[in-house]
Amino acid sequence: MSAIGVTQSKLSEQRYVIFGAGSAGLGITHQLRDSIVSIDNVPQEEANKKFFLVDKYGLIKESLGDALIREDVRPYVRPDGEWEGVTTDEEGKVRLLEVVRRVKPTVLIGCSTRAGAFDEDVLKCMAEGCERPIVLPLSNPSRLVEAKPKDVVEWTGGKALVATGSPFPPVKLPNGKEYVYVAFLFFIFDF
Repeated sequence: MSAIGVTQSKLSEQRYVIFGAGSAGLGITHQLRDSIVSIDNVPQEEANKKFFLVDKYGLIKESLGDALIREDVRPYVRPDGEWEGVTTDEEGKVRLLEVVRRVKPTVLIGCSTRAGAFDEDVLKCMAEGCERPIVLPLSNPSRLVEAKPKDVVEWTGGKALVATGSPFPPVKLPNGKEYVYVAFLFFIFDF
């Protein structure tokens, strides 16, 4: 909500990529979706379409089939038609970087415990498609975080608003301002 306030936008105006569709990622997705419905008065089905979930099978899309799609993620499954012609890996999976390229997310949330998953390519790509990327590498402990705040700042040219779920040392923005530390969440604000 703080980042939405800084960007002077609405929850319903965001495009969300959730990296890690386990219980934490899905819980965050449900909370955000429910907030979009209640705060911005958006129908639930429309709100569901704002989310792109990526797990160990890549983007969760129809062609994964019933055996790989859990019942609790069904509302967020993407139609295959949206992804025709998108580059896949050797296993046919649509990986995070390709999702970021296609979706141009405004919010990237990590709860995968896959250290370094938000690499330079992913974050630079996100920053190209978004004026103020909201990047939330939330995995714990800090050694499993998707990106370190200093890297997020560097790779987005200081544009990103960042919050983490683990403590990290202060990081200076390109203009010399530092993080504000609040109860294990770090926010970068450039007022």
